[in-house]
Amino acid sequence: MPEFTFSSQLTIMKIKTTDEYKPFGTKMNILLLMADQFRFDAMRCAGNTSIHTPNLDELAASGQRFTHAFTPSPVCVAARMSLITGQRIKQTHFAGNGCLSTAEPVLPTLMNSLHDAGYRTQAVGKMHFRGKHYGFHDIKSQEECPDTLIDDDYLLFLQKHGIRTRFPHGYRNLLYFQPQTTALPEPFTPEAWVANQSMKFLTDHLRNRGSKPFFLWSSWIAPHPPFAACEPYDTMYSPDEVDWPDYTNRPLSDLPETVWSNRARLDGALLDPERMRRIKALYYGKVSHVDDCVGRLLRHLEELGLADDTIVIFTSDHGEMLGDHGLAQKQVPYEASIRIPFIVRWPKVTQSGQTSADLVTLLDLFPTLIDALDLPYAGNIASLAGKSLYHSVKNSDTSITARCLSTNRNRIFIDLYSGKNRWIAVRTHDKKYVAWASGGREEFYDLVSDPNEHHNLADQQPEQAAQFRAEVINWERANGLSDTLDEDKLKTYPESAPPTEQACRGVVINQGQWAENWFIDEQADSCQQKSVETYAEAIRSALSKETFDLNSLSVETYMQKTGHPITDIVQEKK
Repeated sequence: MPEFTFSSQLTIMKIKTTDEYKPFGTKMNILLLMADQFRFDAMRCAGNTSIHTPNLDELAASGQRFTHAFTPSPVCVAARMSLITGQRIKQTHFAGNGCLSTAEPVLPTLMNSLHDAGYRTQAVGKMHFRGKHYGFHDIKSQEECPDTLIDDDYLLFLQKHGIRTRFPHGYRNLLYFQPQTTALPEPFTPEAWVANQSMKFLTDHLRNRGSKPFFLWSSWIAPHPPFAACEPYDTMYSPDEVDWPDYTNRPLSDLPETVWSNRARLDGALLDPERMRRIKALYYGKVSHVDDCVGRLLRHLEELGLADDTIVIFTSDHGEMLGDHGLAQKQVPYEASIRIPFIVRWPKVTQSGQTSADLVTLLDLFPTLIDALDLPYAGNIASLAGKSLYHSVKNSDTSITARCLSTNRNRIFIDLYSGKNRWIAVRTHDKKYVAWASGGREEFYDLVSDPNEHHNLADQQPEQAAQFRAEVINWERANGLSDTLDEDKLKTYPESAPPTEQACRGVVINQGQWAENWFIDEQADSCQQKSVETYAEAIRSALSKETFDLNSLSVETYMQKTGHPITDIVQEKK
């Protein structure tokens, strides 16, 4: 298989490709851009006129945007494991953010195949790989909740430059889904670091490995909460100008017990419109920050002369409810959670400005690259859960080969979790059916007349619902977990009575412990402690621009769980 020929002008340290057309099957570079928890509709090119995403809009204008792309499982680790293996949670054993088995299965990964094909594989940013590499030559790490300083390259970068911060990704715990900002200067933010490290890799790679193709996965934590935007993104959107979330008055009794925690995570924000609008404005600010970083990275790719030889993909692991259906986070089968952006710019394959309503999934990425780039695969390709989107058709009259990305599938299956938390959804072009283990609930929506899923038709159209139910059971038997069926139905679990809206609140303690672990040695230089904020300093800084009453949050629960006294701060923020 021929490789690209590069001519290097070392005097300017810039690699230029030859103008000769590269036959398909040669080793195109691959740049995978991923933003965590990025809604499918959080781009102007997707029809959202309230948001500014000029760089993603330009990428879509120069490539192909899939309007109906889906995650196979809407939670971080499960989705990412499916992306890199091309397999569902039945094979990966990641039904959520944790592994179902004590011994994680060893599966061939996209990076293994690229490595074996001669690629240099590099990751920058959030991978959520728990210390493993899965075929990457190198990972420049930046994780949400690091427990040790030395295992996180971004934290080491901040320490090297004397940046005094405790929560560089924002404060989780009490403020996880609440208004807050960061005092970090933009060049030292997590978003800028991912862009800068990615640009450095490209430059270094071309200077030292100019003839070797690369796979670069640039992965931003943003806009995953906390939505701690920096200047100027913290004021880019006025809370008064963002749309109010959809269907916020959905009763808890209409939702499975297993997702009540998604409303509790809002901690009363829906009862405080000013606070909820500020949350959404900050989410949009984080989106725009990522967009600017994507633009910088793509311009660098162009300046290095590699744009014509690089497949660029922008996507996310899942969406974000952002108050829709009265819920926060992901983990649910509704559109804002399961649909994701999916933009591909593939020289000689995609057409500029093309949109496609084909039903695609993250599971399709691996088989598509195997097919189009003739990658080796250490397994049975037929066992992959996704489908290749690549098609090549030769015109017998002109001998011209037309290439495109498309699929004719008519339904997507999405599944998540195990036991009482398990659910399976089937989504066609115009319908969606969901089976829940919790309470044995069923939901059935006509997405043409009801795109926002307000009206559950399971009881009104029992025959259609029964047809989809049978599909889900058959699919679960063949592709799902082994202990979820009770003969010809999904195992169900009883539910409790729902709490009141006022009582549906909660605080989850899951902040990384890197700062605490750093100070384990009592003889450590006191200068170490001076380089990290105290809890009180960090919380005051996060709330310095916010006007809501901190006492409206679950402060007492927070103090009971953490033992951190913040009474003085509560009084200050009243």
